[in-house]
Amino acid sequence: MRHLAFLYLNPIPLIQTYLFVVLILLLSCQTKDIYAQKKNLNTAKEKITNTKNDSLKVIQMIDTSRTIHNQTHNETQEYQYARKAIDLSLKIKDTLLYARALDNLGLLYRYHQRYIQAIPLHIKAFSLVKNKKITPLYKMIFANNAGVTARYNQQYDLSVSYYLKAIKIAIKNNNLKNIAISSNGLGNALGNIRGKEEEALSYFTRALQIERQLKDSLGMAMDLLSISDYYIQKGGFTKARKYLDTLYKINHKRQDLYGIAITNEFYGHAYYKEGSALKKAENYYLKSLQQFQRLNDKNKEAELLKSLGDLTHKMGSSNTALHYYKNSITLADSIQNKGLIVQNAYNISAIKEQQNKYSEALSYFQKANRYEDSIALSRQRTKIAALTNQYKIEKKESKIASLQKVNTLRENRINAQEQKIVKHKLYFIFLLAGIIIITIFILLQYRNRKIKKQTEKLLRKKQEEIRTAKYEKSIAQAELLAARAQLNPHFIFNSLNAIHLLMQQEELKKADRYLIKLSRFIRMVLELPKSNHIPLTDELKLISYYVALEEKRFGNEFTYQLHSLPEEEMQKIMIPPLLLQPLVENAIWHGLLPSKKHQKILRIGISKINVGIEISLSDNGVGCNNCKHQTHQNLKKTKSLGSQITKERIKQYNKSYNCKIDLTRIDKHKVSTTTGTEIILTIKNE
Repeated sequence: MRHLAFLYLNPIPLIQTYLFVVLILLLSCQTKDIYAQKKNLNTAKEKITNTKNDSLKVIQMIDTSRTIHNQTHNETQEYQYARKAIDLSLKIKDTLLYARALDNLGLLYRYHQRYIQAIPLHIKAFSLVKNKKITPLYKMIFANNAGVTARYNQQYDLSVSYYLKAIKIAIKNNNLKNIAISSNGLGNALGNIRGKEEEALSYFTRALQIERQLKDSLGMAMDLLSISDYYIQKGGFTKARKYLDTLYKINHKRQDLYGIAITNEFYGHAYYKEGSALKKAENYYLKSLQQFQRLNDKNKEAELLKSLGDLTHKMGSSNTALHYYKNSITLADSIQNKGLIVQNAYNISAIKEQQNKYSEALSYFQKANRYEDSIALSRQRTKIAALTNQYKIEKKESKIASLQKVNTLRENRINAQEQKIVKHKLYFIFLLAGIIIITIFILLQYRNRKIKKQTEKLLRKKQEEIRTAKYEKSIAQAELLAARAQLNPHFIFNSLNAIHLLMQQEELKKADRYLIKLSRFIRMVLELPKSNHIPLTDELKLISYYVALEEKRFGNEFTYQLHSLPEEEMQKIMIPPLLLQPLVENAIWHGLLPSKKHQKILRIGISKINVGIEISLSDNGVGCNNCKHQTHQNLKKTKSLGSQITKERIKQYNKSYNCKIDLTRIDKHKVSTTTGTEIILTIKNE
């Protein structure tokens, strides 16, 4: 079966070549249709742009990639549309469409002989749908494609396993056409495994019977060719020629010039292998060569020239063999058939050595070695590309899964918030009802002065308690909002993603340091709000962790500078917990990151003044007036909320502890030519 699967080291299997060239001949005979197809291609691209249904858009992308392959053979555009189909099907989470998109990219790789990249895509497509309740046809297609591609890549065991899966599904669904297709492929795969030749013949015979039942002349031709090749390899030349006679009649009736040329080629193989009628073999080879020349099939021309070289060398005509080998190597070089170049070069080297022309023999031997090395390198690159492609697909799948988890968490938070709102409404209703009842009670007891005085006294006391409770509640809510605002879920997730990326890049020490900083930061955010006031050194330590994390996340896009007093003095300065961190976050996110400056600086300065201590937080970012140019509209709302909470906390802190902390915001462009924002916190000696 060697000639059928990989004839003379040709990387394109014979039957695939047969079908492909038939398609090319049909297209080449219809020049008017080609113009119409190009017009249809442009129409298809417009449809993709205008289609709003994502599922339909995936199917259109798949069809467009195939159309580009059939009409223009633009690999870049083919792969571009195929990969877009994969991305969109993964985004809409349609398993069948995702499997079809993967299988389509695998087919394009296979058409371009990139079998190593195609195999895992077909296998992935089949694994996605094998246990799903979908049309069995897709399961058969994906399994057959995996079998075909593995066979082309000479992975015969893998090929047999997927052909068996396909034929099992076809038999279960009584799909005769797919039984025949799987049987033929299974026969070709088994024929390349030693000791499985007889089993291969049984599958070829089964496929031929079904094709005759279906009256499919093309399928019959493929099976007859496979059977004749089997008998050629087994030495049954009379039977082989009998099947070739039948094949010739079918191809002649179909007026299939390509099929007739292949039949003549196999007649030549039969006589050549038999060895008793080498002249007949030569005549058939020459006839096939002329027919492939009319078809302008350079690849088959090169193969037949090589076959003629082998034949004439066997007949004892070395010079004629050299002539054929050199013509074959020239054609093979023009179409970059490196395998054929290698074999021709080795054959020429052997003849030159027999003729004692050692210099020329060495030259051709070295050429064969160079091309063998080139083939090996090409396979390595293809393998690397295959692994890279698998990694990208798995990465996209992982990313979609992560986004789904994030969306689920977000929905849970929204539901929880809605429940809180409902509870607050009920609380307000009950509170309002209570006030009304108390009012009525007071009016009813108005006539009794003594009771009225007692009631008024109790009411004043109650109101005082309510005011105190509201005051304490407002402080607690402000601190809670501040803590939650700092522990931003996106910040946590992005930090964890950064750690995950470092681990993937095997930078474990960096990942370890980053994780330690993140854990310390979270611990301080959760612990600090438990105290009413903390030393300024603790707040600055928290900020140092936060800035280090942000610098790592954003690739050191900004520089952090701190100018402070001696540590003993800093330890005595007390401030509310988490007072500075929201201001630092605003400066980074809304000031520095949107800025296009090459050098971005965040500076914190602490100094003594006449009335106390001054803390200056300054950046050279875009400034407040440029916040409206940011992409996400909610950033501005987040910034306002953070500032409002900070101001409210300062106000409550001043009331509670008889302190005086002032906050002043300065837009630099209003007072100088520079841009950015400066926030000044003044802590007075009071």
